Amino acid sequence: MSAGALDGRTVVVTRPVDQAPALVALLEAEGATAVVMPLIELVDVADDALVAATIAALGPDDWVVVASAHAASRVRDAVAGSSARVAAVGRTTASALPRTDLVAEQQSAEGLVAVFPAGSAAAVVAQAADGAPTLVDGLSALGWRTTRLDTHRSRPVVPTARQQLEVLRADAVVFTSGTQAESWVNVFGTSSPPVVVTIGPQTTGKVLHTGLKVTATAADHSLPGVVRALRTVFAGSVTSGDN
Repeated sequence: MSAGALDGRTVVVTRPVDQAPALVALLEAEGATAVVMPLIELVDVADDALVAATIAALGPDDWVVVASAHAASRVRDAVAGSSARVAAVGRTTASALPRTDLVAEQQSAEGLVAVFPAGSAAAVVAQAADGAPTLVDGLSALGWRTTRLDTHRSRPVVPTARQQLEVLRADAVVFTSGTQAESWVNVFGTSSPPVVVTIGPQTTGKVLHTGLKVTATAADHSLPGVVRALRTVFAGSVTSGDN
């Protein structure tokens, strides 16, 4: 059987340590070696009482709109006891919630806004404090009385000297948020492995803004989509090398 495009490749995973295993498992299943080098950590900014009170005020005509898996972990208990409808930006976020009524097929904030109904009741958007206002602005434009609930924020993490040395020999790096790229530049400048892959257009824009180059953006804005993008890039490089 011929080797896969990721066999023998080393890929740097920059996600927070508690979010890295899912991507690592996908990469290792494709034969890649994953180097876990968290560049951010997630710090909670809203206490449980505020989260609970904000969602308890919602009724069956209202929505809780969840922007990420970590935000989902913060609102999960409150959602379980609420009559409000629940929307998630993608399947990974939805899987961290007790139930959902709407999940974006195009897994991004823009994708969720595109399929969200118009309305005039209340909508609470649970997201990172340093996240883009895409959901809040989009739902407000659809007529919803939108409240932003900042559940957490990102904080840079400085990698160890050993991690930095491993990264210098890697074939690729994956960014799933712009904050990861900003932290990368703080450590490495604009030097990077030959291949840089991002999870979606919003992240790509932020990565480019830091001065880094982007090789590919996942067409499906998800972790499996990132792995498919890596496969495509390396399959192309193998083909080119054989010509």
